[in-house]
Amino acid sequence: MLNSRRARVLPPRQPQRLIWSRASDFVAWLGLGPNTNPEASGQQQTQPPKSRQAPTSSPSPPSRLAVKRVLRPQPPADNSFPTFQRSLESGKRKAAAHALGRFSLEIKHVPSSTQLLDAWQVVSQCRPFVVDSEKPLQVRLATAADVGDNRPWLLQIVPADAFAQLSVDISTRSMFVGSTGPDLDADVVVANEALMVGNLVKAFHQMNEHKLAVAFFEAYDRDRRVWLQEHQLRQAAKVLDDDISYADEEDEAEVEAKEKPVPIEHVTQLPRAVYSCYLRSLATLKQTKKIVRLFENDEHQLERICSTVPNLQLLLHACYSEKNGELARRAIDTITHCSPAAVIPLGCYELAIRSNLRDRKRDERELVTAIHLAKALQNDGGYTLKPDIWSGLIKVSLNMNRPDLALEVFKSYPRHCIPEYQTNFRQVLRAACRFTDSTALDMMHFCWANYGSESSNAKTLLEDRKAYHDTICLNNPDTRGLSLGDAVLASTIPVLNKEAEIELLNMMLWEMLKHRHAVPSLVQVLDIMEATRSKGGAVALRQTVRVLFDAKWSGISGVSTAGGMH
Repeated sequence: MLNSRRARVLPPRQPQRLIWSRASDFVAWLGLGPNTNPEASGQQQTQPPKSRQAPTSSPSPPSRLAVKRVLRPQPPADNSFPTFQRSLESGKRKAAAHALGRFSLEIKHVPSSTQLLDAWQVVSQCRPFVVDSEKPLQVRLATAADVGDNRPWLLQIVPADAFAQLSVDISTRSMFVGSTGPDLDADVVVANEALMVGNLVKAFHQMNEHKLAVAFFEAYDRDRRVWLQEHQLRQAAKVLDDDISYADEEDEAEVEAKEKPVPIEHVTQLPRAVYSCYLRSLATLKQTKKIVRLFENDEHQLERICSTVPNLQLLLHACYSEKNGELARRAIDTITHCSPAAVIPLGCYELAIRSNLRDRKRDERELVTAIHLAKALQNDGGYTLKPDIWSGLIKVSLNMNRPDLALEVFKSYPRHCIPEYQTNFRQVLRAACRFTDSTALDMMHFCWANYGSESSNAKTLLEDRKAYHDTICLNNPDTRGLSLGDAVLASTIPVLNKEAEIELLNMMLWEMLKHRHAVPSLVQVLDIMEATRSKGGAVALRQTVRVLFDAKWSGISGVSTAGGMH
């Protein structure tokens, strides 16, 4: 019976559909196309009944190498490209430039990413093509019927590295008019691949296809880095060969006169507008690590791209997200040096400062950088620090055992118009009282400079405080529009300041008691409270008297013990 059982016949294997047969299939595979319908592809194939269908493994997704090939041009195997025509009328050159300009303009106004990818499938073959004027961005490969005087211009793109070789004797970096081979004898507009890639990136970004914009840019940038590395190796090998082979100076001069340098770096460079679209697409996709990585080790790109305020803002947001304070400082310094006329917004300074305060490897260098940026915010930008950033700088300085920096930042509060009754001001004084050094006392003497003569620059402190109070009065909503004298008379700020003064002094006294400050420090606080006629709290005063008596009694006991020993 086992031998008579008929063997199960498996159904024939269905031929796999070429996944890259059309550019729209690439969009569907990525899941980026607006018209992607996963059910449509399934309906086109006739599936056998489930009872007779054998279990088969699902086709694996395409490799990354295949994806890169789709995004990059596919030049012909013989690498035959049009040659530059030197003898050409100026009218024809202008007409050729207008034809390429119209094609670039049509790319920018294509409504669908599928149409762009379909056009790229034809253009990326690096063969002459024709733009159909009757349909919106419909391109096809050129034939012999397209050659003629009254026919549209033939267009062809060339990989950027090959275009750099072809345009050694030309002063252009985007296009030239060349002549094709014997198969299709005609004039053709040869365009740099970088121009086409730049138009695609800007078009995809404009239609919110950010993944496609990033994919095309990164695929091109990957190949460009390889081209530049190969070019550097060739140049190094060439210099070595010249040093070995050419001992005669006349022969060496002849060789150098014949060979001109290839401007590959200049020709393959994408415009700044393309980088801006790429950065915006990365920011939309929240890929801030790529933004930081793009400029972290490339000073040239930092100076070239981040010399404009919009690009600077994108980079600073990425630095804040990735906690990279060093790059944020370099970005601010770069735009200040390269674009001195640029008006840097307040938010850019604040992002750079916050990036340093929350840096992953924060140490004194990041703290000093943040304070440097805070000074630039006021001196170069003419802005004032927000109270939370001001207090954050002081707290970080205290935690890093840099009371000198904390006191320096604290003394800037009159210039930044930070009210003394503000919550952050109170938090700063409380944080300073946690340390038993003289930082809290120095801050107190600065605040109440007119009640003490110990400060050597008391006159300067009084002038700063007067300007500070005048600014506070003028910025009060109740007195806005009045003169300075009327504003000071009508303002209720002194009443608020008096209440805040009493509260601050009592808070400082209590915090110093809690953290066991020395008795002379407590006495200085009591002297300021007496000079300002500030009412002290009962609990704080009782505890202060107890500490003073204990110190007095321990001093008397120490003297008595010393006398008895003698």
